[in-house]
Amino acid sequence: MRKLGFSVLMTMILVALLFIGSAVPSYGEVKKIPQRPEIDNKYKWKLEHIYPDTLAWLADYEWLKSRMSELESFKGKLGESADILYNCLQMQDSLNIILGKLFVYAYMKQDEDTRIPEYQQLGGKVASINAQFGAMESFIDPEILEIPDDKLKSFLESHDGLKTYKFYLENLIRSKEHILSPEEENILALAGNATGGTKDIFRMLYFADVKFPTVTDENGDEIELTRERYREILESTNRQVRRNASKAYNEAYQKYFNTLGAALASTAKNNWFYAQARNYNSCLEHSLDDDNIPTSVVSGLVDAVNANLEPLHKWMSIRKRVLGVDELHGYDTSVPLVPEAKEKIPYDEANEILIEGLKPMGESYMSDLKKGLEAGWIDVYETEGKRSGGYHWGSYATHPYILMNYNDNIDGLFTLAHEMGHAMHSFYAKRNQTYRNSQYAIFVAEVASTTNETILIKDLIKNTRDKKKKMYLLNHFIEEIIGVFYVQTMFTEFELAVHETIEKGEALSAEGLKQMYSDLSRKYWGPEYVIDEWGGWGGMRMPHYFTHRPYYVFQYATSFAAALAVSQKILDGDTNARERYIEFLTCGGNDYPVAQLQKIGIDMTKPDPVNAAIELFSNLVDEMEKLLDEG
Repeated sequence: MRKLGFSVLMTMILVALLFIGSAVPSYGEVKKIPQRPEIDNKYKWKLEHIYPDTLAWLADYEWLKSRMSELESFKGKLGESADILYNCLQMQDSLNIILGKLFVYAYMKQDEDTRIPEYQQLGGKVASINAQFGAMESFIDPEILEIPDDKLKSFLESHDGLKTYKFYLENLIRSKEHILSPEEENILALAGNATGGTKDIFRMLYFADVKFPTVTDENGDEIELTRERYREILESTNRQVRRNASKAYNEAYQKYFNTLGAALASTAKNNWFYAQARNYNSCLEHSLDDDNIPTSVVSGLVDAVNANLEPLHKWMSIRKRVLGVDELHGYDTSVPLVPEAKEKIPYDEANEILIEGLKPMGESYMSDLKKGLEAGWIDVYETEGKRSGGYHWGSYATHPYILMNYNDNIDGLFTLAHEMGHAMHSFYAKRNQTYRNSQYAIFVAEVASTTNETILIKDLIKNTRDKKKKMYLLNHFIEEIIGVFYVQTMFTEFELAVHETIEKGEALSAEGLKQMYSDLSRKYWGPEYVIDEWGGWGGMRMPHYFTHRPYYVFQYATSFAAALAVSQKILDGDTNARERYIEFLTCGGNDYPVAQLQKIGIDMTKPDPVNAAIELFSNLVDEMEKLLDEG
């Protein structure tokens, strides 16, 4: 079965980021979003490292368009000799490398300003040629599987070049029952352009069409609400400001309520179509099989968290008590409990904090990380029309890239740490592996990002002597665990419920999805939590359900559990553990992700890592409660 042609599509991470303009306007003046030309070039990524301009992009596009049909010259011949098989795979890889460059450039240019038609057109062109190329290469896997096993084994033994494809070929054989005939594979590949339409619709609705109103901040200033600014407002100590912003933000989506519901249902139907076509029993089984991850890893995560929600409920009770509110609403769950310790962290200062906090990673890692911070990898600030959120991307032929919408606060700092973890993983994998073996799984990708975050937060907590600042950092760590562990598990449980409904042949409506998500919210956040009349549809606007492959988000939670174990060993000064971890980053996708983690002493098929994460969260809540009670 065909995976994505380039690993970077599997490592896009959407994280809520914030940016507030530094200028302080007079009363009544609307804080405008900056225009891109207003941002200093040192805070912009350098996409010219990929292509100097659109003309250069079009030259590669035309080259690929003219050359990719040459792949079909191998059709019907792959079993004739090891040389022919090797040459076919080499050509497939070389074409995919160019396709990857075309893809990331087009979509990152579009993400700079989603309103520009030129880059929307480039995105459409590369999406179309990707589908065409998928159809042309679709014969390869089925034809390889027609080669008798003993003959294929002799090819591997006799041809040095083919040895670099050993893991790919062995994994292909493992997946044999799910790979169809060349004709059927071609039909599925051609269907990709049509079934991918829901993703494009959601992308334009979410990033281009949804418009937010202006709201009044705690200083009485009218500000233009954005996704990035919304989270900042939710940290305001003024409850009415938080409530008004929450209502305005959610009501901006409400007019698209039925559209979002239909889009999510359609996405689930598409996923079930492909799962059935490939002879899987469920969408979950289909999604995990590419990386040979047992479905018990997901069910075990959900079961363990459901059995241990008491610490989360306790935290909600503490939050309600400290805030002194009669009811705890969604807009009460982000405000820091020690707001007076909140500090501004300008981007340049965040760089310095990151470099200091990650020193336990060793000199070599830190030298490479510093180069990345200075080499045009990162697009830092929010500008009008820019895609919200944050991610790491790039292709095999490029250095890593990071999109941010940096706000001068602790969230921006940790998002930088997170995305640099991804970037370093890709940097090491591409430097040490062939194209095909560089494509690491998401299951391990989030370990790299979360390990950076965990080492940084533990370093800051350890070295902070001021009690209020320590409480603020503990508060942040607790909320980070909620965001990457509990929330992602809840999203996974919602995703399971959505797909299971479709798999049973039952219908999904927007109202039904809202009820499903509301019920989960009540279960996770406990009896203290009240769902507002404008709430309950957060699951229908979750970008990962549309822009990533199914069952992506559970890996944030499992990776967090794995990262805790890795980071603690490194912080304990275990140089062997650190060296094994760096080696793990260089491995890319040369083995199954569960096996890769087992090699560094972490077994995600067992409940121990997940239970350890829950225990840490419980201990942090207890520590925070003690400090709060001390006053």
